[in-house]
Amino acid sequence: MSDETTRFSKDVETRKVQRLGSSSLFITLPKKWINKWGIKPGDKIIMEVSEDGTLRLVAEKIKLNSNKRSVKIDIDSFKQSMTTAIPCLYALGYDEIIFSSRKNLEHKEVEDVMNFSKQLVGIEVSEVAEDRIKLDCLLDTEKIGIESLLRRILNIIAKKVDDIIAILKGQNQSEVQSTIEDLRRVYLMLLRRSMGGRYNSERDTLRNFIIAVNSSILLRVYHVMQKLNGVIKKDEKLRNDQEINKKLIEVFQKINDLFDEIIMSILFPSIKRISNGFTLISQIKLALSQINTDNQILLSYMDDLLTMLEEALNNSSCSLFLEEAPWIERNLSS
Repeated sequence: MSDETTRFSKDVETRKVQRLGSSSLFITLPKKWINKWGIKPGDKIIMEVSEDGTLRLVAEKIKLNSNKRSVKIDIDSFKQSMTTAIPCLYALGYDEIIFSSRKNLEHKEVEDVMNFSKQLVGIEVSEVAEDRIKLDCLLDTEKIGIESLLRRILNIIAKKVDDIIAILKGQNQSEVQSTIEDLRRVYLMLLRRSMGGRYNSERDTLRNFIIAVNSSILLRVYHVMQKLNGVIKKDEKLRNDQEINKKLIEVFQKINDLFDEIIMSILFPSIKRISNGFTLISQIKLALSQINTDNQILLSYMDDLLTMLEEALNNSSCSLFLEEAPWIERNLSS
């Protein structure tokens, strides 16, 4: 058996269902599991029922008092900068990250890690030695609200759209400007919450996958929005054309509405929201087709932006099928 197979192997046991009284059924718990986690009479067991027929049992005290997740990286074998690994390990939910080497670490390497850690929420360098450096993440993923993080992403992106609209209207942009770094901090927190969680039901795992994919798309969307901001600022001729200006303002207002449907339909799945989203996309496409400009860079960025938003909306629409609805009939046994 390969190391990889051994690493992911699970103990599988069979238990016969027995009757208790006139209407109750019961099964015994595996002795090995009871001994390993010190389960005693009176302890609470959390039961998670999945739609595929799986029943998952988690002892409440394990969930509440779970040990911190630790990882140690041999940077001599890794052969990459430590700063390339930190975001991944942070997003995967590790609470303690240790980098070790068989030789002394260079001062610049340590300095880079210390500076990089300041860009992430809740992580700090707790130990530095000649041949190792340790980071601790104090961010409790179980206490981070996915809804609040998604709303923060929505607010950051919406403000960027508002800034573009302000340029088109000849108004001043907002004094407090969010940056791609601000968005990236929230993005990595969201990944840590969605990917690094320890105990999720099957439905939550699938929803978190959609969130992780869409948050990555929205990070790229923000990058394109920054470029559009610069292109529109430089093109005085475009800003002075009232007809084009009016159409672009209409487009960006609808894009802001589309952001709302993309994000909120993950949190609160709704056929109406998804339908509204696709209607907005059609309206945006129509409005863009009516813009007569020789600024091909602008049109190219708008096309890229719309493609990404349509992809994100398609992803969000998958959340509809994670819910129980009268129009869904599941038959997984056939």
